[in-house]
Amino acid sequence: MPYPKHSLAALSAIVDIAADAIIALDDNFKIVRFNRGAEQTFGWTEAEMIGQPLDRLLPMGARAVHRGHIRAFAEGETEARRMADRREISGLRRNGESFSAEAAIARVTIEGERTFMVTLRDVSERRRVEDRQRLLATAGWVMAASLDVESTAATVAELPVPLLGDWSVLELLTSDGDMRRAAATHADPLQQELTRALVSRRSPAAAGAPVLRDSRAAHEVEPQRVRNVTAWLNTNFTDSADRARADALGAAAVLSVPLRASGRAIGVLHLVRASVGATHSVEEVQVAEQYAGLAALALENARLYQEARQAVRERDDMLAIVSHDLRNPINAIVLLTGAALDRNSATLLEEDEVLSILAAARQANGLIQDLQDVSRISASRLRIEPRRMSLAELAEEVADQFKPVMADSALQFVRHIDEELPSVFADGMRLQQVLSNLLGNAVRFTPHGGQVTLSLHKVNEMVRIAVRDTGPGILAEDVPRLFERYWQAPRLLRAGSGLGLYIAKGIVEAHGGEIGVTSALGAGSEFWFTIPVPMRPPMPLAVPPMATPPMSPVVQ
Repeated sequence: MPYPKHSLAALSAIVDIAADAIIALDDNFKIVRFNRGAEQTFGWTEAEMIGQPLDRLLPMGARAVHRGHIRAFAEGETEARRMADRREISGLRRNGESFSAEAAIARVTIEGERTFMVTLRDVSERRRVEDRQRLLATAGWVMAASLDVESTAATVAELPVPLLGDWSVLELLTSDGDMRRAAATHADPLQQELTRALVSRRSPAAAGAPVLRDSRAAHEVEPQRVRNVTAWLNTNFTDSADRARADALGAAAVLSVPLRASGRAIGVLHLVRASVGATHSVEEVQVAEQYAGLAALALENARLYQEARQAVRERDDMLAIVSHDLRNPINAIVLLTGAALDRNSATLLEEDEVLSILAAARQANGLIQDLQDVSRISASRLRIEPRRMSLAELAEEVADQFKPVMADSALQFVRHIDEELPSVFADGMRLQQVLSNLLGNAVRFTPHGGQVTLSLHKVNEMVRIAVRDTGPGILAEDVPRLFERYWQAPRLLRAGSGLGLYIAKGIVEAHGGEIGVTSALGAGSEFWFTIPVPMRPPMPLAVPPMATPPMSPVVQ
């Protein structure tokens, strides 16, 4: 039956002021009515949309499918899909932004003409709220699935993308207070190669991921919406190649979220949006802060787990070293003293027997001293007592001690010691320990008839001490691990505790110097270290913290 005019007017007013988008379509699915809610939702005016196809309001990829659904509905028997039967679709705003929406459609006949009434509600914000809640609800157990630090770092960077950013970069604090880029990811799989390159690139500053010097963002208390994105790019991507990658990824809005565990700063997660005009809302900042708490806890748990495993490995390695290397001298002492007890009590030990017992005791004591030094170096408790001294005199003294050993091994021992070397402030006993270790290794691995060369020269503001041998040399892939605890090149016979080079490195670095090796397979090796020539006497030093390397047995 016909409706009264005032009812139609009232209905028209209701449609006009409704917050939902209400769109009327003719039998050809062209728009004939576009209310204010639709104008606000899509950004188009009614005048602009009259006569346009409904496809204009849908993303390109959804148009064909949606067109089929509408035609099926038009030819079907169902008159309407009520609110409870709504299906979620995607809408397209005038600015090109897609959004989630719920839609209902009804088929009516007005003055003999078939008309389709579409009601659409923007649910994108509701979906974002749900996604944020889902992120916080699942992040804890997802990140806890692995106790590997690298795997956990990758997960921390991946989970909030694309919800809180188009791409992200995770930076973690190193033991020396710098920042290490640990993970990066992008919402677009086609951009993953660029983001991975931000982490995997090998830089002169580090053997692994790039090291950054600015750690201020990690020490913030709250998330920071970066105001000057250009300054952020300049600070975080100082390398020209990295900066080019970051520029290609795009950065319009950056949210830097500090990660703290037990009140201690451990890193920062940068969440980046690339679209021009993009921002991070107050609600997103709050979600990011809560997420950071979960992420920091997961990273800290992974770190503690790896440290615990490392401690177990160190304990097992220590027990293996003690049981293996102490057995020989202790057995010698037991055998010699047992033989003496079996003899007449009035018979004294022979001089060579006494010397053998003394040598065995010294060997055992030396191993114990090495183990104590390793413990002190690892805990930053190895003290250096520097005094003014002559490195030339110390080198000559140590070299003289090795003359008999060189002669017994038929080795030619060459010395090149600059007599004009400046004095240094150093711990003579500790440097004697380093030089003795290097010379001992040279004797051990140089074949009979070979040559060992000791050289001391001033290079810039350093005194460089080097021990070169004509031994078998070292494989290139083994060189980076020579100064690790308990590591031994597989092709070399086990000799000594395997702690000497690690201890030498700790002692040299405590003096402010460097230690290294140059070697080629079949061409011998040169182990060297430097000691700075200071302008004034230094204070007593404690060895700086050394990165804990992977553990395995043994090059001395």
